[in-house]
Amino acid sequence: MQVDCLQAREIPGSAMHSLDQTRVSPLNQTRPSARGFVVATATTAVGWIGVMIWLSVARVNGYNAAMYDLGNMAQAIASVLRGQPMVITLPDGPLSRLALHVEWFYYLLVPFWALWPDPRTLVVFQALLYGFGALPAYRLGARAAGTALGGLCFSVIYLLYPVGMTAVLFDFHGDTLAMPLLLFALDALDRRDWRRFALWAALAMSCKFYVAGPVGLAGLVFWWNRGERRVGLTTFLAALGYGLLAFFVIRPLFTTAITSTTHTGLNYLSFYFGAIDELAATLLLRILSATIVFGPALLLAWRGWRWLLPALPLAFAALISTGPGGSYDYRYHHYALVVPFVVMACAAGVRLMRERAATGLSRRNWRADLIFTTLMVGLAAALLVDTPLNPFFWLRAPGMGLDHAVYGISPRDAVKDRFLAEQVPPDAPIAVSTFLAPRLIERDTVFLTRYADDPGGERLPTLLPQVTYAVTDALFDWRLVEGGGVVAGVGYEQAEIAVLLRDPQFGLVAADDGLLLFARNPGPAAMPQSISAESAAGRSSPLAQMGPVALLEAQLEPVEERRFRVVMRWQLLADEPPAAGMFAVSRLVGPVETRVAHLPSFAVQPVRRWQPGRIYVEQFEIRLPDHLPAGQYEWRVGWYNPLHPEAHQTDARARIGDEYRVDTIRLP
Repeated sequence: MQVDCLQAREIPGSAMHSLDQTRVSPLNQTRPSARGFVVATATTAVGWIGVMIWLSVARVNGYNAAMYDLGNMAQAIASVLRGQPMVITLPDGPLSRLALHVEWFYYLLVPFWALWPDPRTLVVFQALLYGFGALPAYRLGARAAGTALGGLCFSVIYLLYPVGMTAVLFDFHGDTLAMPLLLFALDALDRRDWRRFALWAALAMSCKFYVAGPVGLAGLVFWWNRGERRVGLTTFLAALGYGLLAFFVIRPLFTTAITSTTHTGLNYLSFYFGAIDELAATLLLRILSATIVFGPALLLAWRGWRWLLPALPLAFAALISTGPGGSYDYRYHHYALVVPFVVMACAAGVRLMRERAATGLSRRNWRADLIFTTLMVGLAAALLVDTPLNPFFWLRAPGMGLDHAVYGISPRDAVKDRFLAEQVPPDAPIAVSTFLAPRLIERDTVFLTRYADDPGGERLPTLLPQVTYAVTDALFDWRLVEGGGVVAGVGYEQAEIAVLLRDPQFGLVAADDGLLLFARNPGPAAMPQSISAESAAGRSSPLAQMGPVALLEAQLEPVEERRFRVVMRWQLLADEPPAAGMFAVSRLVGPVETRVAHLPSFAVQPVRRWQPGRIYVEQFEIRLPDHLPAGQYEWRVGWYNPLHPEAHQTDARARIGDEYRVDTIRLP
C-alpha cells in the first residue's frame, strides 16, 4: 500500500502496520496544504541551521572555544595533511585520536580543512550536518502521523531538543556528528531500506567506537518490534564486532611508547569512571540532568519506550561519569546520541496512539499530545539552552548569550587576531593559553600553558624544554560567574607567567594589551622584568595612594624607538596585604588606547605576598606595538581587584582607588 504521507489527511488506523512501506512524495505532487507544511519545515530547518552556524562561529571568533575540545580535533584533522594519523598533543606527548575514540569520520573532513584550514570549518560543518538531521526527523514524523504537520512537528522536536543543541554549541565532537547520522540510519531502518541503513550506521559508528553500542541495540529493538530476526541479529553482531575490534585491536595499534597509561587498555574506563565515590556530592545535579535529557518529549516517547533502550547505556554512563570535569551535565555533548532515539520513540508513540484510537482502545487525542510535546520541547529549549530563544541571551549577563565570554565579540578579540598573526612564528613548537590555542594548531606540538587539572604552574616547567615559544594572557578575559565567585578570570595564568619570567631560557619578546609572547634564548630582544624589596628609609610622601598601596616614584625612560624602561616604587600601607591580591595596569590614553600589564608585581612578587613597611621597586621594559599610531599618549597607572567579574576590562568598576597620571610620551 503506497500512501502519500505529505498529504494533510489522516491515514486510517487499519493501515497502521503498512506505514513502514510509505514514501515521501515529491513536492510537486503534494496538495497545497501539505506543501505549506513542507515549506514551513524547510524554512524552520534552514533558519535554525543559520542560527546555529552564527552561534558556533561567534564562539570561535570571540575566543571562547578552547583547545579542549575544538583545538584537539582541529589539530588531529590538520595532522593528516602532514602524513600523521590524526595526532594531537597531550601533556604526555603526541597521541593519535585512533588510540582514543577511533574517530575515522574525521578523515572525511580533511578535504574541507585543506580548502579552509581554520577551526571554523569544523563548527560550520557540524552545524550543517546537525541541520540535515531535520530531513529524517520529518520523514519519521510524517509517516508516523500520516500528515505533513506531523513531519513539521518532528523536525522541530529534533532541531530544538535541548541536549542536541547544547552538543552542537559545545565545541566539536564525534558524538554530535553521529547524532544526525544515527537519525538517518533509523529512518532507513524504519523504511526497511537495508543498504542505506548499513551506510548511515557505519558512518555513525566511525564517529566514535562506542556508537556501536546504540547501533547494535537498535538492531535488537527492531527485531523485538518488527520480528525482523535476520536484520536485527546481523546489526547487533556487526556492531558488537566492530566495537570490540575498535577497542581491543585498533586502539592498541595506535598507542606508542610515550602514550600515557591513562589512555591505554581498560584504563580508558577508569579515566571516566574512576571516582564513583564522588557521585553522592553531585547526585541531585545528575538527576536534574537526566530529567532534562529525557523529560521534554517523554509524553510521547514513553509510549514508544523500546526505542529509548539503545540510548540508555550511554546516557547512564554519562550520568555516572566522574571525569574529566562535570561531564554528566546536560550542557555538554555526551547526550547527543540520545536525541535520535527520542525522536524514534516519539514516532513509535504516535503510531501506537493512532492505532489504539482507530480500534477504539483509546480516546486520547494523539494530535494534541504531538503538538503539546512540540511546544514542551520548544519551551525547554528556550529556558535551558543559551540561544536567541532564551530571553537572557540578549541581556549580556556574565556567562550568557551576547556576553563576550560566550557569543559576544569584544574589541580585544581583534587585538588577539592581530597579535597571533603578526607575532607568533608558524610551525614552531609552542605552549599557549587554552582559548588562543585553536588558532595555532597548524603545527606538530601545541601544549597548553595551563591545563584544567593543573592548580597553577606545576606542569608547565616540564613542558617548556619541548617548546621554543609560549603565549600567555595576563588579562585573561574569559570568566564564568558561579555562586558569587569568578571562575578563571584575570589571574588564571598568573602562576604560569611567573614560571616563564623566572626561567632563564625564556624572555618576553612581545606584548600587546596583556597578550605575551615568550621566546627561548631571545637575546637582546628580551624585555627584562624584575621586582625587588628594600627597607623603607624614613617616611616618604607618596605621589598617590590606591587603596592599600602607595606610589612613591614613577619613571619612564626611552630605551629605543617605541621601547621604554619603567621604574615604579610601591609601598604597602595596610597592616597586611589583601588576601585576594591586586594587580597594576598602565594605560596609554591617546588616539588608540593600549594597556600594559605590570608583570613583576602581577606574577613575580604579587601584592598578596608583600610585607608592610617595605618598598617594592618594580622595573620592566616594554616595546609598544607598531599598530599604535604616532602621536602623544598620556601614561596612567591604576590597581584593580582580580575577583571582580569585569577585572579584565580594567575600568572603574574593578579599580581600587584612582588612576595616577605618570607622564606623557610621544611615539614616532
